Amino acid sequence: MKYIFLFVLFAGEFFFGYTDEQNDDPAPYLAYIKNQFSPCVGVLIHQQWVLAAAHCYLPSLKVKLGNFKKRVRDGTEQTINSVQIIRYWNLSTDASEHNLMLIKLSKPAVLNEKVQPMALPTKNFPAGTRCVISGLDWSIKNSGKHPDLRQTFTAPLLPDKECQQTKQGKVSKNRICVKFLKSFERIFMEAALAAVICKDKIQGIEVGNFLGGNIGVYTNIFHYIPWIQKIISTR
Repeated sequence: MKYIFLFVLFAGEFFFGYTDEQNDDPAPYLAYIKNQFSPCVGVLIHQQWVLAAAHCYLPSLKVKLGNFKKRVRDGTEQTINSVQIIRYWNLSTDASEHNLMLIKLSKPAVLNEKVQPMALPTKNFPAGTRCVISGLDWSIKNSGKHPDLRQTFTAPLLPDKECQQTKQGKVSKNRICVKFLKSFERIFMEAALAAVICKDKIQGIEVGNFLGGNIGVYTNIFHYIPWIQKIISTR
C-alpha cells in the first residue's frame, strides 16, 4: 500500500495533460484488477491467466476485461472472479525483489477485438529499444472511482547502469527501466503506466514505486518465464 501512496503523490510528473477529447488506445491485453483498497492494472497472458504486480494482492479479486467505458456498452465487457492467486513471494522471502503474481480466472476470457492475450518475452532487449508503455486512465468526464480508457505511448529502455542509479533499481536485480520522454501534467489515482510492451511481447510489469523524475522501474518478465509457464501448465 505504501507504493501506491507514493505513486499518487508524484504522479503529476508523468501523465498526459487534459484535452477536450481523449482517445481509447488499442491495448486489448490490459486487465483492470478491482478491489476495495488499491485497484491495479494487469496483463492477460492466457485466456485464464492475468499477470500483475504482487503488491496488488488480496485474497479475493475481480478482473475486468474488454470495454472499460461505463456509459458505452459494446458487448466486450467481462468481469471475472479470481479462483487462485499465486505470488512469486510464495517461493521467496524477498518480496521487494520479486513483485509479481499470477491470477487464475474462474473461467476463460472470451476473446474479441478488445480482449486478447499478450505473448510472453523470448529474450531481453538492448538499451535504446523503443517500447510501448501501456496502462489505464480516467476520461475527463469520468468522475467515478474506476478508470475507463486505455492509454499508451512509447519510451526507450535504459542501460542497466542508469537503471541501477534509481532507488528501486539499486535493490532489484530483475528489473528494467524506461525513460519518459514527455512532460506530463495530469495527476491520476491509478498505477496507469502498468506494462512495458516490447516487440509485441510483455516485457515489464510496474513495481509501484515512482519517486519523481523521468524514469520508470519495472519487473523484468523474461527472468520469470519458467515460473510462469510451470504455474499455467500445472494449476
